[in-house]
Amino acid sequence: MKALRWRVTFRKLMDWSSVAFLLFILIVPIAIFTWLLFFTKTFSISAITIVDAKPGTESAVREIAEKSIGSDLLFTQTKPVERTIIQQVTQVKDAHIIRKLPGTLKIIIQEKTPILLLLSGETYYFLDDQGIAYEEAPLDALPGIVLPVLKNSDANTQVTLGTRAVNDQFIIFIADALKNIPTTANAEVAEIRIPSLETREAHFLLDKNWILLMDTTRPAADQLGVLKRLLEHTITPDELQTLQYIDLRIKNRVYYKSRISTN
Repeated sequence: MKALRWRVTFRKLMDWSSVAFLLFILIVPIAIFTWLLFFTKTFSISAITIVDAKPGTESAVREIAEKSIGSDLLFTQTKPVERTIIQQVTQVKDAHIIRKLPGTLKIIIQEKTPILLLLSGETYYFLDDQGIAYEEAPLDALPGIVLPVLKNSDANTQVTLGTRAVNDQFIIFIADALKNIPTTANAEVAEIRIPSLETREAHFLLDKNWILLMDTTRPAADQLGVLKRLLEHTITPDELQTLQYIDLRIKNRVYYKSRISTN
């Protein structure tokens, strides 16, 4: 009888000890995590790592990101920081933040790719595919940059970083013209000139020392079609050798000038 009672009691003790052990292995880790989270600096942001950014971009991004130093790694909202970086660092196209234990924010930067190099008021600027002047181009870096140069003739123009210097349709027109002028005119574009940033025209200086004037509000393909017919059927070889300009800016009209004739 006593042996039976002992077995029952032992079984109950084992059941309770199993429950107690289960509670222990669940509660203790939670308690330790809570203590680390709220009563220590284990999960506080203490370091910022920035990758894929040039030195100037990195310093600007770091200035923004370091405002998060000391904040809780797990509860810090990263999306607002990403948006601030994109809005305030004009050369950044995209930013992505990753949390890394114990207390690091890793920021992956995608910088913008320049489409054109704008020269305005003796300063060079990088333009993106939206026509935004997003960064000054240092003079010592220019020899290593292979980009079409857009020269603004209006010396009084103020260019503001982070805003549109020209509209995106202008960028599309220039890209289309640069792609097709060499095969149509049998000449390379040496330089692009515009009277102002609000202009509706572009002047392409070709390496054969004549200028092509085009209307940027009409498709480049239409105007180059006119140019092709003009070069093939109208302009004589002698005129071509002494050509000064061809003007395609007026719809259904074309004018050209050489040193031996004007039409």
